[in-house]
Amino acid sequence: MGNIYQNMIVLGICFALVASGGIWITHFKQGDEMERLRKAEQLAKSKQAELEGLMLEVTSSETEVDQVMRRWRSRYKVIPKILVSEEVIAYLNKKTRVGFNPFDVVFREMVSGTSFKKYIFEITGRGRFNNLYDLIWSIENERRFYRLRNLELSHFDLISTDPETNRDKMEVMVSFSFVLEAYYGGAAGLSAQDDLRGTGLGEQGGIPNPLPDLSQLPPGILPTRRTALNPFLPLILDQIPPNTLGLLEIEKSDLVSIVGEEAVFETKDGFVSLSVGDNVYLGQITEIDPRHGRVRARLNKGGIIDEIEIYLDTEEQFRQAVGPIRLTPSNPY
Repeated sequence: MGNIYQNMIVLGICFALVASGGIWITHFKQGDEMERLRKAEQLAKSKQAELEGLMLEVTSSETEVDQVMRRWRSRYKVIPKILVSEEVIAYLNKKTRVGFNPFDVVFREMVSGTSFKKYIFEITGRGRFNNLYDLIWSIENERRFYRLRNLELSHFDLISTDPETNRDKMEVMVSFSFVLEAYYGGAAGLSAQDDLRGTGLGEQGGIPNPLPDLSQLPPGILPTRRTALNPFLPLILDQIPPNTLGLLEIEKSDLVSIVGEEAVFETKDGFVSLSVGDNVYLGQITEIDPRHGRVRARLNKGGIIDEIEIYLDTEEQFRQAVGPIRLTPSNPY
């Protein structure tokens, strides 16, 4: 029995020594190594997260670069390396030969930047809205790199005398002002030919390609060149349009006769015969009633619709009989 107890005591002492040694090695000797490994693991996880973030940024950058390259390859604006202000003025004069009076161009300054240069013009004038729309369309959509800023428009009615008929006529006009910037001398890859003359930029029937690497625009990519609506044409005019065509002014004429389906009016220049549907000043004839000696017309007085009735100026005994007609003997016997 003594040997057993002795062996157990020896084994217990050995176990205690081994456990103590293990605890000391684990908590004291290997503690620094475990801390180093823990920090290394955290650093590896941080690096992995950073790498994943960089991969997302690379993917996003590739998408953005692809979009930029597509836009670059589809560019169609031309920035000449050399441009003189006279060329810009000549271009504007060509576009404003019809429909403008006046059209004033004032050169303000030349601005030189790191990536481009530009001329700045101030433009004022008056013209028809459709012609002004066509000018603005050309400035914004043709190959030349022009920029239009600070556009201001206002409406007015222009009364003038037609030289052919010597009659007054009214036109709905637009008074306008804007700033035009003409760019040139762009950075490498932006500029096209040194001289734009003779390239026929922006001509109808297709836009020519002044550089091989400039793509053609697909049909329908640009806005329509002709506007279907004139927003400056008011629904109700401030002034009634003058009688440019010399039509009958029915309210100032006398109805003297109705013959069948025609009404005869007397004016200072003579007699005028009209039927239903014929045009008069500001409108047309809508009804001719010989029984009641009446003519009706619908007039558009500057946007206000008015229906008027004109009657024969005759005595009651000369008018057509109204009601049933009966024959009665003159002698009752």
